[in-house]
Amino acid sequence: KQWYQRRVRAEADRLALEELAKEADKATRNLLISQKEEEMAAKDQKAAEEALKAAKAADDQAKIEEAQRLKKEADERARTSKMIKRLNQAIQSRDIRELEETIGDAKKKKVLGVEEHVKEAQDLVDLLYAGMQLENACRDRSIEDIETAISRIKNAGYETVLAKEVNEAENLLVKLKRLEFLKRQVMELKQQTIAELKSYSQPPPIVKFVMTATFLILGHDAKEIKQWNQMVVLMGKTGKESLKRRVQGFEPDTMSWDVAEACRDILAGMDTGSVADVSAGAAAFYIWCDGMVEERLSLPKVVPKELKELRRASLNREESNKNLTKGRTVAVLSRRSRSRDRIEAPSSKVRPDRSKSTGKSTGKSPAANRKRR
Repeated sequence: KQWYQRRVRAEADRLALEELAKEADKATRNLLISQKEEEMAAKDQKAAEEALKAAKAADDQAKIEEAQRLKKEADERARTSKMIKRLNQAIQSRDIRELEETIGDAKKKKVLGVEEHVKEAQDLVDLLYAGMQLENACRDRSIEDIETAISRIKNAGYETVLAKEVNEAENLLVKLKRLEFLKRQVMELKQQTIAELKSYSQPPPIVKFVMTATFLILGHDAKEIKQWNQMVVLMGKTGKESLKRRVQGFEPDTMSWDVAEACRDILAGMDTGSVADVSAGAAAFYIWCDGMVEERLSLPKVVPKELKELRRASLNREESNKNLTKGRTVAVLSRRSRSRDRIEAPSSKVRPDRSKSTGKSTGKSPAANRKRR
């Protein structure tokens, strides 16, 4: 399977490189042609200016009009050739900002004769954006976004140019769907099934081995889970520390190579059927553990620091979005509560006692009454 995947990747890389080489050759060739055309247009423009000067010196109205017409045509050709050169330079650079600025200038100035080059530049912008969208989706590891990006690339006919990127994204998509399936095995467990695991005072050895592997994968030290009652305590935690939440948020590249090998040894000789015969709950955790170990051992022994940082940034972004949503919800509920209190509260306005305003009924001076009020 690995040999076949390497062959597929190698073929995709070859096709992508060939396509990029063709595009680079085409861009270079077009740039050279546009440079020559610009030089020729400049010469024609200079010749037209000299002809106009000669016509004016001869004071021949017919020649002056003809020279003005030729100069106008030469100016338009020079304008067109300069814009074509700019467009070809932007295409060769493959810089999105430069491409968009040049396309905008060509449309704003209404330069004639550049429609084909503008379309070519716009097609390249669309291609680059499609590649960026796919790259961002793969970085965020979003199954839905990756599927959308691949679909757009294929619908637009970019799968040959982006063959390498599409192939890598499809391989990542297969892995993500498998990881999602493995997590779902645990997430769909009923609380009663987990309670059954906690109810063991002396669990069957196969159950203890599976749960030991589970907590080792989640980052616990062997000393912390040496006794079964220690694992029962961990299984009973709630909130962010609950077992299901931790399984849902786990990524295999955060596991060390040594832990993956140790868990592989612990689970050796087991299969889903033999574990399910003893405990359905342990079987779900076995499927998850086996998949996480296999996935980690398929990665490099030392996971690149950049990948860990991207994963951490993605998790932080998700947590920030959740907190933001929670904060907005609390604010809305608080505003609603204050509005309801204002509506339900009785009026606090009391009709003033006119007798106090004169100070006579209380036996005090008006100043004292005002101070009291």
